Amino acid sequence: MHNAVETDRFYTDYFKNSLMSFWDRAADLENGGVFTCFTNDGSKLISRDKYIWSQGRMAWIYSRLADDIRKGVLSNYTEEDAKKYLKLGKRTCEFIRDHAILEPKDGVCAYLTAADGTKKESIPGKGYYTSYFVDCFVIIGFAGYARVAEDSEWLDLALKVYRRMMSYLDRGIMVSEPYPVHEGFRTHAKDMILSCVTSELWNAAHVLHHPQEEALKRKSLFHVSQILDTFFSPKYGVIQEMPAVKPEYEDTFLARHIMPCHALESMWFCLDILQQSGKKPDERIFTVARNSLRLGWDEKYGGMFRCVDIQGGPPKGRTLQDGYEMLMRDTWDSKLWWTNAEALYCTLRCYALTGDRFFAEYHDRVAKFDFTKFPNPDKKIGEWIQILDRQGRPMNKLVALPVKDPFHIMRDFLRIAELLHDCPNLAWD
Repeated sequence: MHNAVETDRFYTDYFKNSLMSFWDRAADLENGGVFTCFTNDGSKLISRDKYIWSQGRMAWIYSRLADDIRKGVLSNYTEEDAKKYLKLGKRTCEFIRDHAILEPKDGVCAYLTAADGTKKESIPGKGYYTSYFVDCFVIIGFAGYARVAEDSEWLDLALKVYRRMMSYLDRGIMVSEPYPVHEGFRTHAKDMILSCVTSELWNAAHVLHHPQEEALKRKSLFHVSQILDTFFSPKYGVIQEMPAVKPEYEDTFLARHIMPCHALESMWFCLDILQQSGKKPDERIFTVARNSLRLGWDEKYGGMFRCVDIQGGPPKGRTLQDGYEMLMRDTWDSKLWWTNAEALYCTLRCYALTGDRFFAEYHDRVAKFDFTKFPNPDKKIGEWIQILDRQGRPMNKLVALPVKDPFHIMRDFLRIAELLHDCPNLAWD
């Protein structure tokens, strides 16, 4: 029998002793922020460059960690630890503000800097601004810190970056490295990330009694409706990552591929927003979660695939020789730390809401794979090995940014600890 108290203790201890112990050593105490350019196993720092995408994410982690300590979710930390991590969150936000926000000072954000904040071009000749995803994670980091510190100045800055980013997106200017979108397709990633951005802004606005609170609530609900109305396939019961704009593209790889764990992450975003709004969960969320798990699980070797065909199995479809397509074709059967971490949290969240043993069984199935395959065998290093091949062997392959990113797994472990703290009677066989 699994019970919430024992499971919570496992996750909180693992978070502190394996995950955060690694990232405590990676903090840049001189300049602010965190170093992330490690080898896949975390044994060696290969560059002191800072991808602002990851800096924004770490600002959020530091802030959420401090908040969870203060609320008693993480009883293995102290109040002094909470103060330390909130200070690190602020220092990371200050690094981004002082070095990554492009002119004008409330503008969009550079993709990459040196350790001291000197801006660098991530793609030679493309300039400093190459991805709105960077803006999104900066906003999330600023809003997360603003909420926990109850500091309205950081929320105001987050809103300024948000408005500037949206001025680009609303005009159809969408730079999205490392995942450029082919012009013949819509992309689920846009509404998904914006649902997270607006909900984080909304949470901060609620705490700070900001006049934009209701507007941010409406925007969050709008993105949920877009996800469930535009990207949900009634025929297959899944989220399409890139539905075709025109019928002639429907037989392509891009139109047919799905990312099961990206969909799971998106579904718990939707659950959060609906819950915050006082609305009941949409049943399509649980349909997507069930089908994503069925189609995404590797019955032969275990673990969740990165992407599969809309009907399951290896991705199929006509090629467009698109850069994103080539990446997905090459890595579809890899087992990534972030995808499998998202499955850990979403399965438990869905079980807590539905009582459906299907989700409990998949949680245990994913957990068995994850804690067998991903943990670094060198306990002195800690953290997870990020990229495995289909058989579960470590790979040295680039799947997005050349970083060991400090986000999904720690966010999911914090969310699991919060869930179990709030549901102490949760149990399953």
